[in-house]
Amino acid sequence: MYTGSGGRPRNGGDHLSDQEFQRGNLALVYSCKYDVEVRVIRCHDCDASPSGKLYVYDGLYKVESFAYGPGKSGHEVCQFKLVRLPGQDALGSNTWRSARDLTDALVAKIRPPGYLTMDMSKGKEAVPVPVRNTVDHDVSPLEFVYLARPEFRAPPKSVSRVHKCCIYSKTACSEMSSKCAASGCACVKRSGGGGPAYSADGTLVRGRPVVYECGARCGCPPGSCPNRVTQRGMKHRLEVFRSKETEWGVRTLDLIQPGAFLCEFTGDVLPADQSRIANADANARTGASTEEWGGIVDPRKFPPRWREWGDAPAAVLPDDGEKPPRFAQCPTPGYVIDVSTRRNFAAYISHSGAPNAFVQLVVRGDEDESYPHLMVFAMETIPPMRELSIDYGVDQ
Repeated sequence: MYTGSGGRPRNGGDHLSDQEFQRGNLALVYSCKYDVEVRVIRCHDCDASPSGKLYVYDGLYKVESFAYGPGKSGHEVCQFKLVRLPGQDALGSNTWRSARDLTDALVAKIRPPGYLTMDMSKGKEAVPVPVRNTVDHDVSPLEFVYLARPEFRAPPKSVSRVHKCCIYSKTACSEMSSKCAASGCACVKRSGGGGPAYSADGTLVRGRPVVYECGARCGCPPGSCPNRVTQRGMKHRLEVFRSKETEWGVRTLDLIQPGAFLCEFTGDVLPADQSRIANADANARTGASTEEWGGIVDPRKFPPRWREWGDAPAAVLPDDGEKPPRFAQCPTPGYVIDVSTRRNFAAYISHSGAPNAFVQLVVRGDEDESYPHLMVFAMETIPPMRELSIDYGVDQ
């Protein structure tokens, strides 16, 4: 039963006056009379939401009957009997509660049924990465050596350029990391676009060919510099899970906001011109996961999905005549990642032609620009228990 709207304070509590058949209540009456289905959206408390609330779609319902009579507070209220239509996806509110219960159990270090491990990274990630399999007896994610960060080569001395924001300057960057939040920071300027790559809360403001973060030679503190978002590691609870549809995949237990940093692709870094890569590449266009491609992740094949993130003017007013921002260009990546023996959980992210995440190239300080990091960011709001997906470019 659903109790109608009206008659109570804005912030909730008991009814202070009688409800009336008007506005939303009247609409439900007509939905009942004329057999019109209604969409039900429920509100839940959520600390990860900017508003502190999370609104979950629970599906289509039929208003079977309605009545008017005294409620618990003694005032007259409108009551509606709603029946959920069959054949729909799982109740969104139940999914939200399941994710919350799983998170609470993992925080308390209580292994829920079906979990192979509470943390496949064994403490190497900032947040534990559990593995769950309730489908079969496959334990293959536990058989690989977990590598939290790729081992890139040092830039050749002949082409290396020292990039630093202000370690030797007279500015206060080494003492005030807020300097790196302004476009005056040398590292921020390298990314182009006329402003910082990240907002104050660490959200990627706009996708671009490459993001230049502050590096080891910079004087800003790594723990608080706003231009070092990916260097502080993952902050969302993600899990590797087994399903009948996608076999192994990665899904979130948290509510993830658009533009949030998720993870980095890791594995053994190999020069792109190695002969063994050509052989493995022969299978790269047919698979839907890294395992089916021979265990190779090729940065050159990722489509420029970064163009679709943060470019609101182009999406709403594609012909407004405004000049697009000028971004720094990055050399074509000169390496591939072999995840056949060493990897992290990112290797299990599924492919999709309509992904909810994308790969952003990131270079830190004076690192070799032909060896950028492959960082995964959210492209849209991703609710709890939703699988992550990116476009690997396998359809090209």
